Amino acid sequence: MIALAGIVMGGVLERFKKLRVAFLESGAGWAPFLMERMDEDYGKLSHLGPYMKAKPSDYMRSGRCFFACEPEEKTLPMVLKLVGEDQVVYASDYPHWDCLFPDSARIIYKRDDLSQAAKAKVLGENTRRLYRLA
Repeated sequence: MIALAGIVMGGVLERFKKLRVAFLESGAGWAPFLMERMDEDYGKLSHLGPYMKAKPSDYMRSGRCFFACEPEEKTLPMVLKLVGEDQVVYASDYPHWDCLFPDSARIIYKRDDLSQAAKAKVLGENTRRLYRLA
């Protein structure tokens, strides 16, 4: 969260228009909270982000910030709605002891609370865009 706040509020994404950043190893459930909080703070204390030309949430939804999700995150549908389906990527969490690999992708694919389009984005399309593979 500190890294995201520094990158966004510090104007890094404003200055480097082609830069893409991925926030990995932390799930995605925290992103909507921080987005809302930074927008609120920026509205009251805009002098803290003097290099920004838009709200923090606009930068987070710009297609240049990506958030890795865990397959079992209960809040994933909310994250996709609030942060954007184009911003979330799949993470296997391998080789951590508590990872669900090799079934993690299958868990996301079988979830009934996500649309097929959202699953396709999370499981591959967004990662291809992040790494410029498509």
